[in-house]
Amino acid sequence: MAECEVNYACACGKSMPLIHLFFCKYCVTLRCPKCVSHEVDSYYCPHCLENIPSAEAKSMKNKCQSCLECPNCTNILQVRSAQVPMVRREAGKVKGFGQFKKVYYLQCSFCFWTTRDVNQPDKAASNGPWIEPQVEDNWMSGIVNYYRHLIQKEKVEMEKRKRQRRGSFLGSLGISDKLLPFSKLARSSFSMNLTGTGQFDENIVNNFTPLEAEEETEPADEKYYTAPGEPYHYASIASRINQPSNEVYYACDLKPNCTHLMVKRSQRCRECEHNLSKPEFNPSSIKFKIHQIALRFVPRFRIVKMVSLNPGEFTKVHFSLTNPTEYNLPVELLPLPEGHPSYSKLTTEIKLPDKELMLAARDDTAQYDTDASIQDFDDDPDIVVARRMNKLTFVISVKPLGTSGSVIMGFQLKYKYKAMTPSIRPEEQKDPEDVNVMPSVTVVLGSI
Repeated sequence: MAECEVNYACACGKSMPLIHLFFCKYCVTLRCPKCVSHEVDSYYCPHCLENIPSAEAKSMKNKCQSCLECPNCTNILQVRSAQVPMVRREAGKVKGFGQFKKVYYLQCSFCFWTTRDVNQPDKAASNGPWIEPQVEDNWMSGIVNYYRHLIQKEKVEMEKRKRQRRGSFLGSLGISDKLLPFSKLARSSFSMNLTGTGQFDENIVNNFTPLEAEEETEPADEKYYTAPGEPYHYASIASRINQPSNEVYYACDLKPNCTHLMVKRSQRCRECEHNLSKPEFNPSSIKFKIHQIALRFVPRFRIVKMVSLNPGEFTKVHFSLTNPTEYNLPVELLPLPEGHPSYSKLTTEIKLPDKELMLAARDDTAQYDTDASIQDFDDDPDIVVARRMNKLTFVISVKPLGTSGSVIMGFQLKYKYKAMTPSIRPEEQKDPEDVNVMPSVTVVLGSI
């Protein structure tokens, strides 16, 4: 049987699991990651947990210069020390002092890769720079600089064409440029502001030499066809992708990689522009200042017990509903209307409960109370199977319409959300209003 899943429909019509959705308290609707705007709050290193400003992160190419990763397994490299003998040269010969000095190198604690394996010299200080700037990085910076000046040149030329067209249009009307409300100096400064800095180096654009592909390439050495393969001497594809500027081919040419920075993002509703999720600024904290995920506001529908389904026959399937709110929540299951986008995907006929299902309020201390599970609810034994705290287990009869393929059922989950409008003044605080929320749910029950 295929994998079962439960998806909730967003306001845009896209369906996905409830754990991936947000709930906007102001629009009173579900929002998927594509219905919210993502804003970067801060950059930080996942290893040293250091906050890095945006301008500095951009200049460092979103990499931490203090933490280095192993080029083989991408684990963090640790600084190791060693004692090496001190030597001196006399008359072309190397003689030892009999003394030792401390040097430092990098080692991976997982695969035991070291900088000595790639013939990288040891450092006299433990906090010195371990990666030297490469010639390829300068070449890449030259390419970026060329395109930056090329874009600026195109902006200036486009602005000149606009001014020429404007002058020709005014000339056809018999209006001179002198009659415009701008002076010559003001017009020139206005043009410069439209094109950014308005400055570019013509020599950089004209003297740039692009790379050209060669018609004939050198033939490969015969040893690649005759000698036995040694895969451990060559760099893996993943290691080569992590160092595109070095164009590494052999494993002995690998260099440590700088750790990529991570970001803390906040999500904002695009309709009302209210924050739905905002983490704390501290990189070591996993808490949120605002965290309006759908799991905290929408009842969670799950599959409890799955049975084999027969085409054309009704089968009782066990489902559960969990109440995430702190008040009793009446829930009603309604069929999907025919005009719904998910209606054409349904391949089953279902018998939904004809009564409201009352979900008990969530109580974090209920598991420690022996009388918490004893509550007086008028449940229909033909529908409700079990009840424990804020979780209700019930059955739905499902009949597949086809003889093969996926079994998909759908319905609307209607419940009342208590919308509370916050107020600064306590005397103006209003009672919460009940708002009907009807998210659409589609359930994949496998295949037959």
